[in-house]
Amino acid sequence: MLSLVKTAAVVAVVASTALGATIPTFTQAQIDSGEAMRQLGKIAYDTAMARAAKATTGCTADKVKIRKEW
Repeated sequence: MLSLVKTAAVVAVVASTALGATIPTFTQAQIDSGEAMRQLGKIAYDTAMARAAKATTGCTADKVKIRKEW
């Protein structure tokens, strides 16, 4: 589970850096309960939608695919 949190955090950080989103700091309880994953997933989703909204060709919001692997 921890590796998923780390992976999601890296993805969210990389994606949000381009848009200036802030990645919160999570407590161990938030990580254990899954709250950290929910928040990181929302940040990643919001970032993807914001980037797609700015697209002029190719990747648009209606073409963004959401994968849920956990």
